[in-house]
Parts: sequence; structure tokens; C-alpha cells
Amino acid sequence: MGGYSLFTRLGNLGTAQTGNLIEIVLNIFGRNYQEVGLRFAALLLFILGNVSAALIKHNFGRFVLKIYTFGVLIVGQVILAFIPADADAVLGLLPLFFMSSVQWFTFTGTRKYNCSTIFSTNNLKQMVLGYTYYHLTGKEEDRDKGRFYLLSLTFFYTGVVLAVALSHSFGVRASYFGLFIIIIAEIVSIERDAKQRT
Repeated sequence: MGGYSLFTRLGNLGTAQTGNLIEIVLNIFGRNYQEVGLRFAALLLFILGNVSAALIKHNFGRFVLKIYTFGVLIVGQVILAFIPADADAVLGLLPLFFMSSVQWFTFTGTRKYNCSTIFSTNNLKQMVLGYTYYHLTGKEEDRDKGRFYLLSLTFFYTGVVLAVALSHSFGVRASYFGLFIIIIAEIVSIERDAKQRT
């Protein structure tokens, strides 16, 4: 989703609020109130995504939350393909702000590791610290941590490479290819949940 947003919408990262909040401030000072409105809508969608996921988890449990998340991701990927390539860049990313907040709420890590599915800065930091401490202490748990975050980054940037290639070839319609990744992730997630229950 991050690669898609960067390569189809003029370098805007629709999975992050840091840049969006900075752009709100910049556009207030620049008196571009239409852009402020769009960026504020992106902020609200990010907030609503988190609120909706929290309500579903609280009222229906983690399994229903995962089904909801995969539904949001699938519907969002399809909507993205219908937003014209020449639409305002932020307008073209509005679904991603909602999608990424729901995804991040649902998938916060695995095993004992906290791992964002949408930001790689902390994942890079944790990988470096894991391997650094392993070389200092020789503890296997530090090497495991480094390996976990290395794999997270590897899969993330494999997705980025795919996003570049597909976005250049298919434009905004490249979002359809995200459906394959979502379906595979759903199958893996449901199988893992089933194994944990037995």
C-alpha cells in the first residue's frame, strides 16, 4: 500500500500520518484550505479506521476483527482502482488512510515482537539493535529479534519492488494486484488462528 501510494499519487505516502499532519500545518500557513480540508479528511479516516477496529474487537473479538480487516483491505483496493489517475493526489489516497489504520490496529506484531505493518523505521532500528546486541552478548534471543525484523523489512521491501513494477505498468489499476497479497495473508492468518485454537 505504501509503494502504491508513492508511485501512483505523486510521492504522497497514504499509509502515514506524520507527513499528513505536517502537510496540514504547511497548507494552513500557505493558505491552501482545499488541501487542508483533504488532509483533514485523511486524518479523520485514519482515526475512524482505528475507532471502528477497536469497536469490532471489543464487541465481537479478534477473529471477527481479522475478517473485518481483510474485508476493508479488499474493498479499499478495488476502490483505489476506480479513482482516476489525474485526481488530486490526496483524494486518490483517502481509502488508504482508512485501510492502513485498520490493518495496523489488527496486525501489530507476532510472537513477542511489536512490528508495524506500515512503517519500517522502527523495524530497521529493532533489526540493527537485535544484531548489535547479539554480537555484544552472544544471546540467541537477540539474534532471533534481529532475524525477525530483517524478515519483516525484506517482505516489506519486496512489496515495494512489486509496487514499483506494477504501478509503472498498470497505474492506479495496480491496486488490484494487492488483492492477491491480501488473500494469501488471510489464508495464512486463518490457518494460524485455527492451529492456535487446537
